[in-house]
Amino acid sequence: MWLRRIYDLDEVDRFVLGTVGLPGEREFYIQVRKAGQVLSFALEKGQAQALVDRYKEMLREAKSSHGAAPRDNEPLDTPIESEFTLGVMALTWQTDSQMIRFEGQAIVGDQGEEIIYHELASDELEGAPPILRIRITTTQARSFIERATSVIKAGRVTCMFCGAPINANGHTCPRMN
Repeated sequence: MWLRRIYDLDEVDRFVLGTVGLPGEREFYIQVRKAGQVLSFALEKGQAQALVDRYKEMLREAKSSHGAAPRDNEPLDTPIESEFTLGVMALTWQTDSQMIRFEGQAIVGDQGEEIIYHELASDELEGAPPILRIRITTTQARSFIERATSVIKAGRVTCMFCGAPINANGHTCPRMN
């Protein structure tokens, strides 16, 4: 029986979103640090925005707005080598500890084809994809939101007429025809 690879990092020291590359060609990563160990996980920009939105919603529901979140403007730790690409993700509010549990499952591929699970697979499922599990504090969630929002907005400038991103080599606007 093939066992699932599980990254179970309880109460991490750092949980941030960062990018590598130029706007329009950026690769997004969640990076986690615990006790000197650094792990990076690739994801899409849309997934990063969805995480920001969900963390905001969870903090509102938990009425957790106290205290300023410390700013983490440091670059991602290098080298940046993704353990896997995140597919399905889940956030859970843990009432007993007042912490948020993040679970992110890998997109797996077989002979060049990506297999995307639409829900978290059971650990007992043979061949279940690798998974990242961490718990973060509400302060870490607020810090993640702040940094991730600025990272996401730091992409390409948008066209003032059509709203599409403008590439470094220009943009053909459909509204200017």
